[in-house]
Amino acid sequence: MAEIWLVDDDLNLANLTKVALVKNGYMVEIFQDARLAITEAKKRKPDLILMDMVMPQFSGAEAVKELKNTPDLAKIPIIVITGLLSPEEYRDMTRIAIDGKTYKSLCKPFEINELMKVVSESLRWSNFS
Repeated sequence: MAEIWLVDDDLNLANLTKVALVKNGYMVEIFQDARLAITEAKKRKPDLILMDMVMPQFSGAEAVKELKNTPDLAKIPIIVITGLLSPEEYRDMTRIAIDGKTYKSLCKPFEINELMKVVSESLRWSNFS
């Protein structure tokens, strides 16, 4: 069973997302603090991270950079979730660039079926078994 970490300071959305993921067979842990998520990832590596971009004190973009610059964590797939894109912009841009690398993205609020598709694809491409 894949372990997914959801890093988002919006606890209401995080809990709704967690319920959907758990119903689809995933183990889910929520972190409201990106720095704490990074610290924990160094101890126990999740199979996938859903990362919000706008968070207080330490942004999702900063967290993604740190994760990808840490050799033991660099291969963990990351899906960016953000409310920074309008639905119109999102239709044209389903990937977001951070520090020269692109990441699959989901625009808040997202449809559960879209979330499940992106999660299963990301896990499949990361060779999760």
